[in-house]
Amino acid sequence: MPRPSLFALLGSACAALLLCAWPASVAADTSGITIAGPPPPLVPLPKDRPYELRVLHLVDPRLPTLTADQRRALHTRIEVLLQSWYGYTVTLREVGVRDLAANFAASEAVFARHADLLQLDIDPATGPGRARLRATVRAALARHPLPLIATHLQSGPLTSQAQAVELAFNRFLSRLKELQSIPVANGEPFSIPSQRRLNSYAHWCAHNYDQAEADFIFTNSMIVGADAEMPLYVIARGGVSAGNTNGNLHNAFHATGMVSLFPFLSDAPFWLRERGPLPEAERLDVVATLALHELGHFFLRLAEASDHPHCVHVAPPGFRFLEWHRAIREHGPCPLPHPTVTSY
Repeated sequence: MPRPSLFALLGSACAALLLCAWPASVAADTSGITIAGPPPPLVPLPKDRPYELRVLHLVDPRLPTLTADQRRALHTRIEVLLQSWYGYTVTLREVGVRDLAANFAASEAVFARHADLLQLDIDPATGPGRARLRATVRAALARHPLPLIATHLQSGPLTSQAQAVELAFNRFLSRLKELQSIPVANGEPFSIPSQRRLNSYAHWCAHNYDQAEADFIFTNSMIVGADAEMPLYVIARGGVSAGNTNGNLHNAFHATGMVSLFPFLSDAPFWLRERGPLPEAERLDVVATLALHELGHFFLRLAEASDHPHCVHVAPPGFRFLEWHRAIREHGPCPLPHPTVTSY
């Protein structure tokens, strides 16, 4: 479903797991030239030519990560899916494996350029932040019928929007706290207050808007937190975005995609309870299916769907990625028409 822009300075709507809105104006010089203004209206990319995607892996050394062999295997799986599902001939070329925190530290000028966009972040530890979060939850849930909300909240039948908002708000806060507290290899919690921006939706959008080195990014971390553009399924997960797709003026695609790997690579007790175990033989395939979702936004400019059965462009309820992946692979490409977007 589209991810409506609730922050007036951001211009057009977002769609995806997730599509970030392009800011009303952008000025960037990271590729040696200066560019201003939004990109041209998007159209699906033609299938009569081969493409190369530059792939960057950004790594938090505290977290489980892919080996070089696993990265190559994942890239190959994605290349096969792009050909068999979408009809695109694509080569994924790895351009680097870099430290996530160092990469963000080197992006201070980018974040300063997008200071308005960063105001999307919500701090639920403050009174004003909680009020803003509740308003965000209320607005997101108002766009959906109660049965769909109940499916994502996994709550059982709901009797009113007010009940749904209260349940979703409290569930979000408790789940976010649990996610941020997941212990990692060095004994620290997953989320460190001084490094919260490494998991911030708004910071990742800003980072990827001005991305000149890569077209697609994998991180062994994840986007998690509160922001003013969260759709229903992100709220229900406690703020986790498994991936997103942004506008980009530095490449010929006018897009940057990314996927968060922590929900797939970690077998911490939280994930085993909420996601279930991922068989090693299928782990990379599940990630490839999620990447296929993002690359549908990227190449075909597809919008999010909400009512297509077993469709790669319908977000899975909660963290049931394995069941979602298996149903999609069993039923094949969705035959139903999909709306497209003209901007991210």
